[in-house]
Amino acid sequence: MFNLEREKIINKILKLNKKNPKILFQAPEGLKLMVSREMEEIEKELKNKGVGGDLFLWLNSCYGACDIPNVDNIDLIIHYGHEPLDYIKYKNVIFIPAYHEFDEEEKKKILEDVERFYKVGYKIVTTIQYKKLLKKFNPKVILGCRGEVEGEKILYVGTGRFHPLMLAYKYNKEILIYNPISKKLDKIGKEEIERFLKKRLSRVSKLLLNPPKKVGLILSTKPGQCRYKLLKEIEEELKKREIKYIKFLADNISPNLLFYDVDCYIIIACPRIVLDDFKLYDKDIYTVEEFKMFLNKSFDYKFDEVKEEDF
Repeated sequence: MFNLEREKIINKILKLNKKNPKILFQAPEGLKLMVSREMEEIEKELKNKGVGGDLFLWLNSCYGACDIPNVDNIDLIIHYGHEPLDYIKYKNVIFIPAYHEFDEEEKKKILEDVERFYKVGYKIVTTIQYKKLLKKFNPKVILGCRGEVEGEKILYVGTGRFHPLMLAYKYNKEILIYNPISKKLDKIGKEEIERFLKKRLSRVSKLLLNPPKKVGLILSTKPGQCRYKLLKEIEEELKKREIKYIKFLADNISPNLLFYDVDCYIIIACPRIVLDDFKLYDKDIYTVEEFKMFLNKSFDYKFDEVKEEDF
């Protein structure tokens, strides 16, 4: 069960002072069905208050607060499941964290389980859905593309492996995972991390052994991934080394789009495209930091993170 803050949304829509506002609802895949039902209830309540409106559910991606739809003639975007990013100026967007709610017995069990690790020095990290539940542990809320966590021992509280993999790759250390739904423990161990690093380092080695003559630079239109300043920096490096390049602009980046006459692609967007999906692409794709390793002839692997200074 998630808290979708219906009353807050309705009040925000009413404050628009429009008889027929256009409202766009955006949610991650796991919440879309629930949000579609929520929209029906919101529409009923608005009609009871004399307000009509066009309510739309966004069918395309919702990777995070970096991925807000760029659409015209929409009065308000309701974005579920994430917090705003400090380096983006949002317009007409409200964020609904979608806190996961548990009954008292479940809540007690989760807090007891997590406290055992907290007491022995584990830093607690989580996503926004569990921030409120875990507030007594002062948890660090992380994103899939970045996050600063201090501490030798880390316990990730949440579902799935997407977010803790970021921590494992970045810090090259074992990450414990506690699933608050199943109440089970898992981990991302050193062996898994080393396998990943070997694969990525082997791709960088390919560049060093056979330097590219022409590369594709891929920039994203998503507001939190459009790392334009970083693109210009890479351009300058390529010019210095007389490496040819072609620039591409895309919203969602996928294997079927990349069929051009280049030796490899540099993804100047979300680094997780490379780290999670590189096997799906016919030609090698690289993060910016990986390509810098080639330029600097370095084998010191560095996780690529989206930073404010990239824009």
